[in-house]
Amino acid sequence: LAAATPLSAREPMPAPSLPRQYEVLIETTAHQVNASKEYPAATRRMRVFYDYPARRARIDYEAVPQVPPKSFVRRYDLSFEFMVQDIGGVRECHKSKLREAMPPPRLPHVLVYVGTANVRGVACDHWRDDLGEESVEIYIPKGDAGGQRLPLLVRTEAVTRREPLTTVPLMSYDVLEHKLGAPPESVFKLSGDAGAAAAAVFDASGDGGLVIGQCERVVEDIGFPYIHFLHSYVYA
Repeated sequence: LAAATPLSAREPMPAPSLPRQYEVLIETTAHQVNASKEYPAATRRMRVFYDYPARRARIDYEAVPQVPPKSFVRRYDLSFEFMVQDIGGVRECHKSKLREAMPPPRLPHVLVYVGTANVRGVACDHWRDDLGEESVEIYIPKGDAGGQRLPLLVRTEAVTRREPLTTVPLMSYDVLEHKLGAPPESVFKLSGDAGAAAAAVFDASGDGGLVIGQCERVVEDIGFPYIHFLHSYVYA
């Protein structure tokens, strides 16, 4: 990555816009977690199917030591969500009502444009969200000024000194794969074996299939926590 630039070195500029329909593979890294230990895992991967115009999303977490694979499906269009996980080969399903609207994908209205940087061999525009004691470094592949582009890397950093800029990395979101456009309807399906929605993680075919009607209802329909897969800018 490019060398750090002082927070005050650039003027704020209008932020680029984010795409609203895609499939991505994201790797998150918690930099303050001991990477040499299996648990808690410092690095996790999730595959995200995101369709804001249709108001639905699905997040598949890969398994890590002591944490089973999980799939979350959020159907804001139907005011319904469910979670499927596999514990020791036994599938469990929980469901709940969704009481709020789907949060829109949105970068801050104004970001600081730092310059250009190379991220994993890709030329990127480097933007910064200056939050005072914390900064968020956003690397977006270069392209047409008016086009919607997905960040290649988002990294939060604690600011320990303003001048010269000194930071400590906190959390990274690396987009390893992406495919723009509306995900297929089938990945959000709610009927049949496990709604077919957890197929990428769970084999829901045959006698082992899990019917949505068998899902346990979450007490008082309190639902599941938001999953932030691109920091606070995109979550579901």
